[in-house]
Formats: sequence, C-alpha cells, structure tokens
Amino acid sequence: MEDMAGSPEIDVAKVMEQIRENVRKRRQEFPPSEAVSPPPTGQMAVDLTSLRRGYAIYPIHFTSHRRVVGHFVVLVKKLLQKLLTPILERQLAYNAANTRVTSHLWEQATALQALQQTVTAQLEELGQKQAAVEAVGQRQADALQALRVEVAGVQQRQADALQAEVAGVQQQVDALQALRVAAEQGATEREAQMVAWERTVARLKTEVLLQERRITMLLEEARKRLPAPWGQDQVQRVADEAHHVLDALYVAFEDEFRGTRAEIKECLRVYLALLQQAQLGAETTPILDVGCGRGEWLELLHEEGLWGQGVDRNRVLVEECRHRGLEVIESDMLTYLRSVPDASVGAVTGFHIIEHVPLDELLTLLDETVRVLTSGGVAIFETPNPRNVLVGSHNFYLDPTHRNPLPSLVMRFLAEVRGLCRVEILELHPYPKAARVQDAELDVAQRFNEYFYGPQDYAVVGWKA
Repeated sequence: MEDMAGSPEIDVAKVMEQIRENVRKRRQEFPPSEAVSPPPTGQMAVDLTSLRRGYAIYPIHFTSHRRVVGHFVVLVKKLLQKLLTPILERQLAYNAANTRVTSHLWEQATALQALQQTVTAQLEELGQKQAAVEAVGQRQADALQALRVEVAGVQQRQADALQAEVAGVQQQVDALQALRVAAEQGATEREAQMVAWERTVARLKTEVLLQERRITMLLEEARKRLPAPWGQDQVQRVADEAHHVLDALYVAFEDEFRGTRAEIKECLRVYLALLQQAQLGAETTPILDVGCGRGEWLELLHEEGLWGQGVDRNRVLVEECRHRGLEVIESDMLTYLRSVPDASVGAVTGFHIIEHVPLDELLTLLDETVRVLTSGGVAIFETPNPRNVLVGSHNFYLDPTHRNPLPSLVMRFLAEVRGLCRVEILELHPYPKAARVQDAELDVAQRFNEYFYGPQDYAVVGWKA
C-alpha cells in the first residue's frame, strides 16, 4: 500500500524483526572488537562513540602509582582479571552486542528519520502541488465564471438585439397587416359596390326587357285591332301585365334582405329528414314548391336526388331558376294548383309565401294542397314567427308585400280544419347566443330572451291521411 507521495508504508514489526536478524548475524560474524559503526553526530554521537570505545573491558593495562606495593597491587589486579575472565568475557560480549544493537538502532532511526524527512518533503511538495493545483483550479473557476458572465452578457445582448429586431419586424408585419386589412376592406367595399352595381344593372336590364315586352305586346295587340275595338282576352292580357311591373324590384329586394343562397339552403336542410323518412320525392311522389322564388329549396332537393318542381309568377325569378337548370313554371300558384290532378303530389311546400296572401286565398291554398297530396303526403309552410316580438313588430314589415303576421296557433287550426292531420309546429332559427341577455339565471332574463331572441320563424307541418 502506498501513500499520496508514492512512498511504501513502514511495517514496524517487520523492521524490528530485521533488526533482531541483523543483531544475530553480527553476533555470529563479528567479534566484539569489530562492533564498530560509522560515528554518528550530536550528543547521541558522543554517547555512542563512548559506548563503542568503552565496551572492551577485558584488555586493560594495570598500573599503580605506589612505589612500594605498586607491583604487588598490579599483580593482584591481573590475578583478579584472570579469575574474573569468564565474567569479563561475558560482559565484553554483552557490551559488544549492546553496542551493535544500539548502532543498528541508530542507523534504523537515522534511516527512518531520513525517510520521514523524505516523506515530509514529499508531503510538502504534494501540498505545494495541491496548492498550485487549487490555485490553477481557482484561476480556472474564476476564468470560467468570467466566461459565463461574458457569455451571459453576450446572450443578453443578443437577446436584446433579437428582441429589438423582432419588435421591428413585428412593427413591419403590423404595418403590412394594417395595409393588407385596409386593402382587403377596400377590395371588399369595391367588390360589394361592384355587386350592387351589377344588381342594379341587371335589374335595370330586366326592367327594360320587361317594358320592351309589354310595349311590344301592346303594339301588336293595337296593330291587330286597329281600327276595331279590343276584345276581352286582349284586355285581360294587358291587365295581367300589371302583375309583373314590380318583378325586377322584388328580385332586388330579396337579394338585399333575404340572405345568400348558401344561408337559405342551410336553413332549409332541416326539412330533408321529413321527406326522406316518408320516402317522398320520387318521380311518382314529386315535391311541388309554390312561390319557389330564387329556387334554393329546389336546388337542395336536386342535390339530394329528390324530384322537385317549382311554380312562381315572378318572371325574373323564373328565368333565374331555369338558368340554373331547375324545373319552374311561370304561373300563379292557385291557378297552377287547380290544374294539378288529385292525389298526384308527394309534398307541397311553401317558404315565406302564406304571409303574402289574404285569408280566402290561404284557405284555397290549403284546400288545393289537401286535394293534390297523395295518401301519406306532407304539407310544409314556413312563415315569420310573430311570437318573437322583434319579428312581429319590426322584421316582418321589412317586406312591404307582407299582408299580416300569422300566429302558429291560427295556422295549426286552419290546417286541421281544412283536412290535414298530425299537424305540428316547428319553431326555427332563434337568434344567436351572443345576442341574448347573458344573465339567464334570472327568470325575467329568460322570459326576455324567449320573447325577443327566440325562434324567428316557424313551420306548420301537416300530413294527409
């Protein structure tokens, strides 16, 4: 095992064993006279030198300062030395062994001290290196922190610059958007103006054509009868032309107030399920739409694969429907209904037509409808809902050709007494939620929404037994 400086760990037991082994070898290999080692230094060196020099107690030169008995004393000492030789030799061997052990221990201590100094020096060097490493690490940490601060500053500056650029681009986009919106609004306004002009031009062209037709008819009839008086049929033809004087004006009115074809078709889609469930709309059970107008319902029936035919006396609307490929007859609805055979129609429909006729014609319409319907056929008549206060008091009168509102209870009663059964009322087209009073938890708010923003139209639906 090695420490941080790479020096081996000191095994004390192993060192002591080595010391004992060395002492034993020296005792066997060297006599007491050779038990010398390099003199150490310091006080320990003095003591060790004295020990090495004085361990040999056997070879002593005896002298005496006494003149008379000195010689005798020397002899006695030598005799005593001989007598004590075994003891002295053992003491000498002990002293030599002790000196060798002490010298060896000193050498080991010196080696250990040197090793300790080396280890200490290595530890100090390691500490210096560690301090240098720490200093380098601190400098690197400081440099890294400074780099992070610089990077953060650069990122912040880049973010600020990018944000400024984005703000500038956003301003440009907003400006372009404003220009685009203004251009679109201008284009929309111009398009609406063009549409209005086109409608006006079309209406004027239609009126001119109608006037030209009337004048031509009058001139033709006048040429035939001059100088003879006019007959009853000629007078009737001239009188009939009076009903078509406002045809073009009514078309312009519908285009302005009724809504787009797509909106009307979407509103009428609710009736398709009634026809499909009753399996009506085949060639043997066709659908007759009285007062078909612009033909949205007929177009929807055609898209769904149902057989439908319309009738209207407005020549402009009839021509428009025929231009779209729809089958429409120019005639008064009652006149045409009277020509239809009994039980030959699967459904009779009329959307916003019954409010245009007086009561006697309405009853005739119901009677003729019941007559021409097949068994299991259905009659559908939609009209403005006067139960809605806004409709009954204002919106109904936007069309000056409307006669009077028809409450749903009245229409149910009239349909039942004229022969329809299973008569029901379908309330349709309520105002959107955004137009309603929002605090609907109050009873007064609920009632207000019901009367003012409830269904704007209703349909009376009756079946023939």
